[in-house]
Amino acid sequence: MSEISLSHVLSRTFEDRVDLGSWARFTPSLARFLEQACLPAPRPATQRAEAPDSAAGPVIDPSGATLLLTAPTPIVKVEELTQEGRWSRLLSRLTRGAPPVPSPDLPGVVLMGREEGIEVSLPGLDARGRVLLGPTERGILDRIGWQETGHVFTRLLPDGDETAEMVTRILIEVLEVAHPADLDYLLRAHSDVS
Repeated sequence: MSEISLSHVLSRTFEDRVDLGSWARFTPSLARFLEQACLPAPRPATQRAEAPDSAAGPVIDPSGATLLLTAPTPIVKVEELTQEGRWSRLLSRLTRGAPPVPSPDLPGVVLMGREEGIEVSLPGLDARGRVLLGPTERGILDRIGWQETGHVFTRLLPDGDETAEMVTRILIEVLEVAHPADLDYLLRAHSDVS
């Protein structure tokens, strides 16, 4: 019996179900996808007599999934980081005196299905401590009510609709994605990550 990664099946499901043709079509299709694929199945499963949405596509992982949507290009500009200001001085102290450096990595939004809803995270630094979100992007997130903990902006949202609306806003206003077709994605079933 051959083993097929559920993450691979979910990736095909993403391509089939999320409309990247326009922001107006992307947002509602992302909301449906998040509800169907990312959120864990309600427990106990015996309360629902109906089968999963098998007519709409492949089997969805009952443990949920994590989706990473990445911008097409880095957004932090060197000149933003070299300006003297409270943010660059604080970042220099946190990185043990080294001046902040823009990351060559692509910034992104991580969407993780949880029992309580969907956790949306935006890392501010990459794994090497380089800057993914500069002062401009952090300022936007601060103005719309996001809190930063450990260089990651995180928010837990209750459902796919609210999450998709917020993610679309973040992609356009913060990550400067011009069109949903410019996005790249990575999708992992929670059962494949062990």
